[in-house]
Amino acid sequence: MIPDRDNNGAQHAREHERRTILVEARILDGEEWHDCRIVNISVGGAKLLIGRQFNHGTSVLLHIGNFGRFSGTAVWQNSEELGVKFTHDPAEIAEVVMGLAMYG
Repeated sequence: MIPDRDNNGAQHAREHERRTILVEARILDGEEWHDCRIVNISVGGAKLLIGRQFNHGTSVLLHIGNFGRFSGTAVWQNSEELGVKFTHDPAEIAEVVMGLAMYG
């Protein structure tokens, strides 16, 4: 577990190490694609900046440029920040995280 602090300074244990990045992406909600920006990413999920609201539990597909499309679920939202938990194969997500960390 990796310690992490939220905006209020409270410490939480994270299962996966997060990589801070700023990468343009797109997210599919049902049949509509929306532009977003990935703020950080780990094998377990990603924090996105997006200008629309998602319902908790919504199934999504995150398209990350040349890296591909990855399934997930909207698990929290705070204003324009959206938390997505990946439901995709963790080994494939790990490759994407490493690629984004190295090449952006």
